[in-house]
Amino acid sequence: MIYDGRASSDFGMVVTDAPAFNQPVRKGTAYTVPGRNGVILQQQDAFEDVSATYDVALNIFDGYDEDINETVNAFNAWLMSKKGYLRLEDSFNPNYYRLAYYNGGASIENSFMMFGKAKLSFMCRAEKYLKSAETPVDALNGMIIYNPTAYTAKPLIRIEGAGNGSLTINGKTLDVKGLGDYIIVDTETMNASREPSENMNNHIEGDFPRLASGSNAIAFTGGIIRVLITPRYYVI
Repeated sequence: MIYDGRASSDFGMVVTDAPAFNQPVRKGTAYTVPGRNGVILQQQDAFEDVSATYDVALNIFDGYDEDINETVNAFNAWLMSKKGYLRLEDSFNPNYYRLAYYNGGASIENSFMMFGKAKLSFMCRAEKYLKSAETPVDALNGMIIYNPTAYTAKPLIRIEGAGNGSLTINGKTLDVKGLGDYIIVDTETMNASREPSENMNNHIEGDFPRLASGSNAIAFTGGIIRVLITPRYYVI
């Protein structure tokens, strides 16, 4: 298990069973109408978080030279000092990662100060992101990008050039003004920025492009000379 870039093995910890992920619940409301069969649904294109619980074992013998108390303190700091959603991945699902936060409240069984067992519970966003979709695509003007999943992705887009320009994906257009070398557009958070932390939201207007399931046509005009798209494809 790897959480926020650190592996469970760094703490003498092994995951003994693959975690079970519950199917996420779609957000929405069902309204009952008197005299009418069924319900009226208002379903959102969004899902509730799901839980994931890892059964882990802390092994303090077999060549691991740390005291179990120190080990427990170290992995508590690893898990409890974090805030917000962080990257979570494991060797049971090597092609995917999730965004998760640690719930806390684990109870660690202690055997002879050498061995401990615990259940670590995380709350995860519904998406299982494809690791293969973390590599930016150098999108040529007129190019078709294919989304292999059934879900609409919210990509990270780096737009390079000078002056003003427009980026269009599947008929949705984002206008950019005052490029000044480059702008990074995060369609998930609906923000534009320039590294390290310059806010560029006043340099864009229009629609935030998405990558629908299947084929997506890419077009750009004006001062835009290069578009790098990190797709962020996911499954549920």
